[in-house]
Amino acid sequence: MHLRVENTFRPLGYSFPMARSNQWDSLSSQARESLRMNILGGEWAPGAKLQVAQLSKRYDTSSTVMREALTRLAGEQLVTFIPNRGFFVAELSLDELRDLTEFRCRIEGFGVALAIERGDLTWESELIAAHHTLERTPRRRTDDPHRISHEWLSAHQAFHAKILEPCRVATLQDLAATLADATVLYRQWTAPTQAAESRDIEAEHRGILEAVLARDTDAAQQRLREHYSRTTDVIESSLGQSAETGER
Repeated sequence: MHLRVENTFRPLGYSFPMARSNQWDSLSSQARESLRMNILGGEWAPGAKLQVAQLSKRYDTSSTVMREALTRLAGEQLVTFIPNRGFFVAELSLDELRDLTEFRCRIEGFGVALAIERGDLTWESELIAAHHTLERTPRRRTDDPHRISHEWLSAHQAFHAKILEPCRVATLQDLAATLADATVLYRQWTAPTQAAESRDIEAEHRGILEAVLARDTDAAQQRLREHYSRTTDVIESSLGQSAETGER
């Protein structure tokens, strides 16, 4: 039997393709997440143009990496790409918001049913912890009380994602996250209203948690639907008020 020895020598400074690929993915993911959080944080108005060169400088990365990040966000409906014109923050449409909300209620209704059926005690403990973090995280930004803080957005996303985690349907979870981001984008650009200020969103989250832990599928689905519908009602009220007063 003959043994064949592979030539594994590489010149000094040689980068293996896998290493380059991993580094690229890491840079693209970092740029995407930073840009995503700033869009959701209301840094740019709906419809605002996103200049690749300016963003590359802001996030200290290459234009190629930034284009990749923008393209991914376009796939998540947070950014719009118009040929020969470039990238823009997604526009707002009440009709689209209503459709997104209904789709979200149905998708997550199915997801939470599977999660309740498949979730174990470890998941329950992690869900309680995620809810605790959400309740203890300040919702409003200290520099602008009318804007939601990045920390709360992350905790809110983590709580809702944890609810669906045991369903083990990756496509459903990804779609739910995309729909959630779209709703946040709408919420960040609504003016403060009495409906928003008087809403007890903490009680809504507690109600969802209680229904899920009780393994009450019908109640969990209903409370999620009420939770998302209230958000849409608040946004509609705000945008309607803004139209009457001539504000954004």
